[in-house]
Amino acid sequence: RARSMMSVASRCFRAVASTATRARPRTPCVGSVPRIASHARQKCARGASARSHATTSGPSNLGMSKVLFVEVGMGADQHGQDATKACVRACRNAIEFNSIPSIRAIVPGGYDAMKLHIQLGVPEKMVESVDLQKVRDVFPYGNIVDPVNVDVGGLLAKSGIAIPEMGDVDDEGRPNDDFVIAVASITVGY
Repeated sequence: RARSMMSVASRCFRAVASTATRARPRTPCVGSVPRIASHARQKCARGASARSHATTSGPSNLGMSKVLFVEVGMGADQHGQDATKACVRACRNAIEFNSIPSIRAIVPGGYDAMKLHIQLGVPEKMVESVDLQKVRDVFPYGNIVDPVNVDVGGLLAKSGIAIPEMGDVDDEGRPNDDFVIAVASITVGY
């Protein structure tokens, strides 16, 4: 048995070694600009719009001079289809397991000068329904940079059960088992 395992291992090694020595065309990294541009051209050729944040990122585009870290979170509202509730939960999830005791030492001006950029992703039909003041109220300190971005994202899934007493009804009063999932990205800097 050990001998048969050895031969399998040696065959695998030889197969890997032979592919490693073959000349392969060099392809750019997934995140490289030419690849993104190529992908955008393909989407435009199919009639879709091309949006790429790769060329517009950076602290100054977020209203900051320095980005320290980015926190991400996910939140959901299983009953009631409330995108605001899902966004509040996503923001809480992004910040609730962090402790940064040295923020006063690394941010000139401490908590009062700390800046937060909030980006949310919710299902398309719910983008306009998010109450941004309730989202802002989640953050105990720091200055929230305007605008708070609410983009199409997240997920509208099915919970498998509609409970009308908990708000699981559509605009016409019919049972609705939609499950709203939102995502949040909180950029912290100064």
